[in-house]
Amino acid sequence: MSKKKSKKMTITKKLCEESRPFFSKYENNVTRSAFVKNYRKFIEFCRSKFDCKTTEECKNHIDDYVQHLIDKQLTANTIHTYLCPVALFFNIPLSDIEKPKRCSAKNVRSRSTNGKVQRSDNDISNPKYAHLVEFQKRVGIRRRELQNLRGNDFREDENGNFYVYVRKGKGGKSQWQLILPEDVEFVKTYFDGTETKVFASEEFKNKLDLHKLRADQAKRAYQFFLDKVNNEEGYREELEKLIRKHWNERNLDKRTKKPKPINKMDLSGTYKLRGENKKLALKHGLPVEYDRLCLLATSNFCLSHWRLNVCANNYMLSV
Repeated sequence: MSKKKSKKMTITKKLCEESRPFFSKYENNVTRSAFVKNYRKFIEFCRSKFDCKTTEECKNHIDDYVQHLIDKQLTANTIHTYLCPVALFFNIPLSDIEKPKRCSAKNVRSRSTNGKVQRSDNDISNPKYAHLVEFQKRVGIRRRELQNLRGNDFREDENGNFYVYVRKGKGGKSQWQLILPEDVEFVKTYFDGTETKVFASEEFKNKLDLHKLRADQAKRAYQFFLDKVNNEEGYREELEKLIRKHWNERNLDKRTKKPKPINKMDLSGTYKLRGENKKLALKHGLPVEYDRLCLLATSNFCLSHWRLNVCANNYMLSV
């Protein structure tokens, strides 16, 4: 009598099954089912894009998943719904995950009974958050990356360019965030050369739209590169050389550890917005065409992204 072959559980199913005891504590059937379903979407993404084999590996790709959802042009509410079970399972405050805001808070100021103006915790003009906000305006990294910065994370390369070193950034990888020349002296004052954290935990007890400041800084960086390309002879060639070096050192294939091929079309010519993105740009008086090389420089050096469409559609179009 032949024995039935037992079906081998797939890694995706195994990772999802590991989460079931956690989500089973939610007694409401609708809530529990939604959490399980949406958590599975995250696992399937991590498996297909990064071949993750453990939940810890998946955890490193939460930011990538957010970007994936943004690229699919999902609404902020839908993205929030998809991320909720992920944040719960990994015990990460949902507010710490950089994502589109579900609504714009219009009441940034209110009056107290004694007549004094009180600023809310989402008001970037609140003096209470000036230390953090002024830094973010000139650096533009993610909230969790800001929280983990230490006093010795200010670096200079062999070409005299200055960077803020992010030990664990997008996808769990380290990154070098370029600082524009005009901002170097200011940013340098935040670093004392020690292992002490740059920002106190209390500075993050807010709902500041730090992603908007990150997008604003990306726009400044793009304009910086564009001005130099247009006004300095030989800078376009120099910039392309820097991009290729950075690309070959940082954008590696996970399996082979070799640099991923660079799209030569991204090194020259014009990137043109189309369709709804073009309409949105025109509505807000924003450019509809961008220099591809300068856009790639902004994406690589200031956002740690490798695709032009991410930089153009999600940062240049930020309003």
